Amino acid sequence: MEGADIMKGFDEIQQKLDEVKNLVALQKESITRIENTDKFRLTAKFESLVPEYLASVGDVETLQINDVLLEKHMFERLAAKKNAEKKANELMAPVYARERYFFSRHSCPEGKLTPQQLEEVSGFWAPYSFAYKNNPETQRVFSIVSGKFDPSYISFGLHYHYLKKFWNTHKVTFMSDKNDIGILFPDVKAPKTIFHLIGGAYYDESRNVITRDDAVAKCLAEIYEKGNDLALKPSREGEGRGIVFLRKEIPCEDNEKILNKIAEDRDYICQRAVRNHESWSSYPGCNALNVARINTMNFNGKPKIMSSYMKIAVKGMDVVNVALGALCLRIMDDGCFDKRALDFYAGVWHDKLPNGEEFAGRKLHNYDKVKETVLMMANRVPELKAIAWDITVDEDGDVLIIELNPSGGAEGPQLLGMHPYGGKEKMKEILDEYLIKRFYYERSDWEWDYWEFKNTISIHKYEGLKKVVQIPERLRGKKVTAIHSRAFVGKNLKKIVVPDSVNVLRGEAFTGCGRDCEIVLPQSQAPSAL
Repeated sequence: MEGADIMKGFDEIQQKLDEVKNLVALQKESITRIENTDKFRLTAKFESLVPEYLASVGDVETLQINDVLLEKHMFERLAAKKNAEKKANELMAPVYARERYFFSRHSCPEGKLTPQQLEEVSGFWAPYSFAYKNNPETQRVFSIVSGKFDPSYISFGLHYHYLKKFWNTHKVTFMSDKNDIGILFPDVKAPKTIFHLIGGAYYDESRNVITRDDAVAKCLAEIYEKGNDLALKPSREGEGRGIVFLRKEIPCEDNEKILNKIAEDRDYICQRAVRNHESWSSYPGCNALNVARINTMNFNGKPKIMSSYMKIAVKGMDVVNVALGALCLRIMDDGCFDKRALDFYAGVWHDKLPNGEEFAGRKLHNYDKVKETVLMMANRVPELKAIAWDITVDEDGDVLIIELNPSGGAEGPQLLGMHPYGGKEKMKEILDEYLIKRFYYERSDWEWDYWEFKNTISIHKYEGLKKVVQIPERLRGKKVTAIHSRAFVGKNLKKIVVPDSVNVLRGEAFTGCGRDCEIVLPQSQAPSAL
């Protein structure tokens, strides 16, 4: 290459570099303009809050803190206030969202509650309005559909998204995994397992590691040599979701393709398909497995059956799916069917099966053993206090567990006129505990992080700048009654004055507040240390 060509190449490179530099400069200028505009808006808003902030802080000169740190503290507290407000607004949002979903999915019946009934609903739910705003449409729908009024009917949103956190321990999700039911309840019959797929590895019924090819071979032998249909189930799904049937009428190569296409990043269990005892089955030509949905609650260590209803498949269903029109009817305590069944989503009652057979007078075989088995299993897993069990009786008359669903159920029982918590008095007891006694919003102001309960305030953390601290007797108009552990840690305070309203000091409430800090306790009473 000649020298002139080399120089020309350098010039072109330099030109490109200059273009890039100019572009970067323009971008920086644009960003600076945007930042300055945002700073101006923020500064204007910030300055409007300064008087309020300074009023809470007190005499700035006595604080001996420079303007930069003072401004930093104000921004931090402003952020804390906004974050607390956001969390408070979001706390019950999933509850209300689930309620809206229910009303959008179900056929809402015509009919109104009487003025007296509406007054009962309002009176029952009024004490909990600080935590939860009840929609009386919940009580109207369940009362009109079931034909049985109860002011304490509860939305599934409140049951599942809020009360669930108290009823169930979320760290025990394996209990509802179909792959682990045999470990939890080895003495309860379940559909015969052909293989487990757990974490990408295959296991036989005895939990011995096998290959994928082994699993496929076992399935094909079960289908074509023993003549049994199989059900391939996602192990952590419920309500029949994701189940694929491997049937003997299907060509071998088609079933083999299904087995070889299993996504190994998801857990499965492959089981022999079950046939119902004749008293549990639907009618000729309908082969899907019917199950009893039995809801248990564990009150004070003793599980009880709260509700029991049958999910009955109709023709054309592979699995009994309520969302697709399966019928549901109440099972009486003696195992007899109620007189009518409900299509939940259509809101239509039926007194006969599609083949004309009446529900009245039909009795389930071995139902006493079903109840006994359910209570035994519920007692074995006390960590899960609310459980919905899917149970059936097979063609040999044996009780089988199909799956369990943590958190129980609320919508199904109430549509059939059964209370998921056993009645109004027990419902009130639970709501008093969890929507009044234990319910709080996290709050923040310029000096304090605290928990707001319905009637009281608990101080969680002091975040002010003063060295002599007077704990307020009231915040948001409510008495400050408790101080949490290590509420003043790292503040190097000189003095803390506790008001008469405080009657509970959590352990180590004043730990780390300052080496020579003076603690002035209420004179009227000595707070209890918890």
